[in-house]
Amino acid sequence: MYSLYYVLTNQHDEEFAPVRCNEQTVMRLVRYFEDVVTENKLSALVLEGRPLDGTSSREIERMDRLSAAARHMYFFCCDRDCTSNFNAAAYRNLTVLEERDYHNIETGPFILVMDPRFCGLLASYTVPEESNAHSKTYEMVWTFDPNVVFTAIEYLMARINVQKPNERVRFERLLNVCTPRTSSLRLALTFTTKLTMLMQRQNELEMATNRISSAISSSLELEPILQAAVEEVGRALNARRAALALWQEGTSRPEGMSVYERPEEPLRAENEVSGAQQTIKSEMTEPSPDTSFARSHSNAISQATPDSLLTLDENQNSHANDYRRNGEIDLGLSKGQMIPSGPLEVPITYRNSVIGVLVVEDDAVGRNWEDEEVLMVKTVSDQLAVAISHARLFQQVQKQAMTDALTGLYNHRYFQERLERETKLADRNCNQVSLILLDLDHLKRINDTHGHRVGDAALCHVARVMQTTVREVDICARYGGEEFVIILPQCGREDAINVAERLREAIASTPVQKAGQVTASVGVATYPSAAKSKEELVEMADRAMYLAKAAGRNRVRTLMHRTYTGLNV
Repeated sequence: MYSLYYVLTNQHDEEFAPVRCNEQTVMRLVRYFEDVVTENKLSALVLEGRPLDGTSSREIERMDRLSAAARHMYFFCCDRDCTSNFNAAAYRNLTVLEERDYHNIETGPFILVMDPRFCGLLASYTVPEESNAHSKTYEMVWTFDPNVVFTAIEYLMARINVQKPNERVRFERLLNVCTPRTSSLRLALTFTTKLTMLMQRQNELEMATNRISSAISSSLELEPILQAAVEEVGRALNARRAALALWQEGTSRPEGMSVYERPEEPLRAENEVSGAQQTIKSEMTEPSPDTSFARSHSNAISQATPDSLLTLDENQNSHANDYRRNGEIDLGLSKGQMIPSGPLEVPITYRNSVIGVLVVEDDAVGRNWEDEEVLMVKTVSDQLAVAISHARLFQQVQKQAMTDALTGLYNHRYFQERLERETKLADRNCNQVSLILLDLDHLKRINDTHGHRVGDAALCHVARVMQTTVREVDICARYGGEEFVIILPQCGREDAINVAERLREAIASTPVQKAGQVTASVGVATYPSAAKSKEELVEMADRAMYLAKAAGRNRVRTLMHRTYTGLNV
């Protein structure tokens, strides 16, 4: 037995130009044929293969509307499980035809609609070599030609006769009633218009996806990537808000959030004053939309588990559709009032781990997220997963390139670059910058007596004390060996000496396991009063440190200025 697509393309090969498309497009076009029946209340004969997948509430609603309008429906499937998303027995004008090898015959959906005013059909099949892709790829044909439709009718009638011979009489009677007598160009034009709008919408979403891809590939900085992606998604879907939350690596705690908020339309002139007053009042009593939206989703993310987020895309619309039935809401709202659709939430996964979530929210009444919109958000989330991984790897490499592996402080290379920048900034703003250079006393003795692991512990102890003693704007680095350096921007000589004394006392006051008390000799110099270049500043601090060592170690020394004849202490 051959598929309907195979029969049509073989017998009418000159009349068809098969179109390749994704699963969402095929599903949408099948629904468009159903819409021709439901919107125009055609008492039509409908033959459909492979009932569409989807949430139970949406499928039930679709079946209710189709059954209410159609004269009779025939669904081809393999068994009752194919129609598990709705109760086939609940529809008096539905006949289910079970074919054991159905899925081997019909790999793609088909639909045929026949009415005295209209006839049309769509048939498709899955492209085998692309069936394992992110989304299935189909080849599809459709037509409104009565001759082609009757070819399909004869073939499907043969299949009905094999499965249910007793059904043949009723089927022939339905054909006599539903045979087209006139051709309604309006109905065909309605379908074609919807198809054109669908293709235009898909093109818009594809262009937005391409823009996001370009933004992702143009940078390795994480924040610009996330902000560009969330703004493009929000604008492409015309959403009220969109947010992209990223989790800390290896945890389920939010690391940061990028938010897009659709600009409000300009207020009318007569409402500008009252609207502004209301805005000021609300801002004084309530959090801003960006803040409340971000906070609510941040809390939800922090309480969610990776497994729960992985199932979000499976039931994202079911909760909203369950509330909606024939335009009436059973939630204490007034009759006929509609509620907005729930947010579209898609997890961002990388190597089977959830690393974030992309949330899109709209306040439009009756807004349902269409299949191509969901596909676009999923595609973006897949691209973001790789981009986030690459950006984090880039950050890690950058951090490793400028930090010392043992102490976690900045290394000598970064210190030189930063000192160059700070001295130039001091010149521009007429400020001072001080330098503290310290040397751990008797490190060689500690290594020889207790081993290098204890010596490393002493170095790490000094690094921790440095980080907790200085300001956040100060730059701590390992200069080399047992020597450390601190850059103090906008800090004069006296303040730098005070910092150095606190640092020396903190190092000596806390003993190191096995090594006991460790001390440091500290030198201080200030730019530009004691030095006229960054190289001279380092030299002055280094000389001051050696003066501290010569004076007996565990003390602070500084050089005020340098002359051509010598050094003044």
